[in-house]
Amino acid sequence: MTDIPLAGPSPGITSEEMEKRRRVVEAAAHSSLMAGAKRDPRTDPIFDAFVRGEIELSDMVPMIKKALGLPVE
Repeated sequence: MTDIPLAGPSPGITSEEMEKRRRVVEAAAHSSLMAGAKRDPRTDPIFDAFVRGEIELSDMVPMIKKALGLPVE
């Protein structure tokens, strides 16, 4: 699994930013689905942490690779 806290929103992120991040995650999931890929549930905590503002977009790729057991460079 991942080492991501399951807390509430980060104090440094507004509700508007959370909504923007949620839409980004939903759009990416939809785009992947249209391309024939389905989001692996093991990555859900990572996307949730991003939406809450606990991690940044740049943190996600290595975390997703780790969650899926892929090499992290």
